Amino acid sequence: MNIPEEFGKYLLLKKLTEDPLGETFRAGRVGQEGMEQVVLLRVFNGKGLDGEKLWARVSGRAGLQEILKSPNIGNGVDLGRVRSFPYTAYDYISGKSLASVFAQSARQRSPIPTDHALLIAERVSLALAAASESRFEDERVMHGFVVPQLVMISNEGETRLLGFEVAPGLRELAAGGWQEETLRPYLAPEALAGAAPSRADDVYSLGALLFELLTCERLPTGSAAPPEGYGALIDGAELPNDGTPMPAPIAALLKKSLVGREQRIADAVTWHKTLSKLMIDGHFSPTTFNLAFFMHNLFRDDIERESQEMQAEKKLELPKRQPAPAPVAVVAAAAATATLREGTGVREGTLSGTLSGTRSQAAPEPSRKGLWMGIAAALAVAVLAGGGYFVFGRSAAPAQAGGPAPGAAPTPRVASLGATPAPGAAPAATGPSEEQLNAQIQQMFDARSKEMEAKLKNQYDDRIKLLQKQLEDTRKGSSERPQTAAVPAAPVETRPAPRNEPPVPTPVQEKPAIAVPTPTPAERQAPTPTPTPASPAPANPVPAAPARPAQVQVGDLVQPGPGVAPPKLQGQLDPRYPFAAQRLNRAAQVDIKVLVDERGRVMDAERLGAKAGFGFDEAALEAARRATFQPASKDGVKVKMWMMLRVNFSPPVH
Repeated sequence: MNIPEEFGKYLLLKKLTEDPLGETFRAGRVGQEGMEQVVLLRVFNGKGLDGEKLWARVSGRAGLQEILKSPNIGNGVDLGRVRSFPYTAYDYISGKSLASVFAQSARQRSPIPTDHALLIAERVSLALAAASESRFEDERVMHGFVVPQLVMISNEGETRLLGFEVAPGLRELAAGGWQEETLRPYLAPEALAGAAPSRADDVYSLGALLFELLTCERLPTGSAAPPEGYGALIDGAELPNDGTPMPAPIAALLKKSLVGREQRIADAVTWHKTLSKLMIDGHFSPTTFNLAFFMHNLFRDDIERESQEMQAEKKLELPKRQPAPAPVAVVAAAAATATLREGTGVREGTLSGTLSGTRSQAAPEPSRKGLWMGIAAALAVAVLAGGGYFVFGRSAAPAQAGGPAPGAAPTPRVASLGATPAPGAAPAATGPSEEQLNAQIQQMFDARSKEMEAKLKNQYDDRIKLLQKQLEDTRKGSSERPQTAAVPAAPVETRPAPRNEPPVPTPVQEKPAIAVPTPTPAERQAPTPTPTPASPAPANPVPAAPARPAQVQVGDLVQPGPGVAPPKLQGQLDPRYPFAAQRLNRAAQVDIKVLVDERGRVMDAERLGAKAGFGFDEAALEAARRATFQPASKDGVKVKMWMMLRVNFSPPVH
């Protein structure tokens, strides 16, 4: 594998995306001990974006990364600049930006399911709400530039919002002449007009994102939203997954989001509470597990390719560390530090040619850590070379344009990759060996794999607990129905538990306590009578009332039988033909067992029979989960019921 390009203290392992904001990389931060961390590196070098102005606005916001710690906010680890290009670095996220999800969904004609759309919007609003609880420079934190390029959806179904550090600068650039048409639909009209930031600006962005998530259509571009908002557009919108009009509560939320600031919902906290209540009242049940399944279907090839690339990166031969410079006097420490700063530039050809040959007059901003490391290195070299002899009365002559003064010590320099030490130079401190570096990288990837396995296991466990609770609630409702004293308990209908779930015992009603008289001492000594096989029947027995079947209620889980009408599929299944199977011209038939609830939606889906492979099983399950039904009924009451679907895959005809 070729040695990766350098970008300051990072090695660029793989370019991931390029968008109006710039380029995003999977990069490795290399330190004295080798590869210290794999990061998601976003470089702000987009077309027409003024990096110098952006850096002047955001250079003092690095401390914000230590304040914002939330599961739905990208964990920032660095904010800096190389030449005139600002960058932010985050803990690496295996996934895609929401902009990439929109593009891939359109290419594959696979609309984002409503549950997934609501979950993504809810998590972005939760990130904004969590940030507003923190303070930075005596002000509550807000974002102000929420666009799809700064929303990451991980392969595990998690949503993270990035860019809090640079959002104020990007907002000022957008209002001051940097007109990127693909970003304008997500920004509030007040932000584009250069008005002072307001918490209601993020609400507009949330509404724009939710509208596109639900309809697969971007809001119309324009200088400003119409004064009355987008009410007519929202009323005419349909959900492409179901082909149905947008639910009224969701439409009402969008109308309160995509209007002028005075009529808009005040802040992201209120917006998040409104959406959460809407999801509960509307019986939406989104999960990160289902969103992860959708991501794996949408980006299967990319996920497999990334896994292979990261395996290859484990065997990456890292560049050797620069050996110690030639002996210099202690008074040259400042010059050594300045040269160390200059050595953190990007090599020619880095960043897909965007940075090639571009050199800014402004020196890059070093970190304090690099400054002290440079001074410490110069001190150590002077002590080793001079054997304790320090020169205080002489100062190094400043370097002239024509070159160093005769007899001056060579200026220390950080080479790009593995330079050879000059003759007579002090030997460099031996760094970790190649085997040690490979072991460190392997350990990092193993830890990441275990973390992903643990997250998926937790999601499976949460799903199982949810189904168990639903089954227990259903059975409790059956056992707690009022019954007449003269009528014996009606038989409880057996409801099978979903597969792979332990059966939940039916709650038993407690019997009333019966007072028992205390026996006398004589009675205690009396012999215990032998029980008779059966008690004699009463002389005039009272005939028992005939048993009546339990009355079915909405949402009960039933089996086929008298009075039961099974669910009916509405429309046709539209499975996505797997790309791998298409290349091999394969066909398959997959049987799927689905649990259809009383609203006609699929609660759960399981594959039956042998695995077909080539991606057929996953595509069939995804198609089954997106299907809608006329719900089952028993005696006219809508109920839950399992049914079987057969999904046929035939090679497309060319």
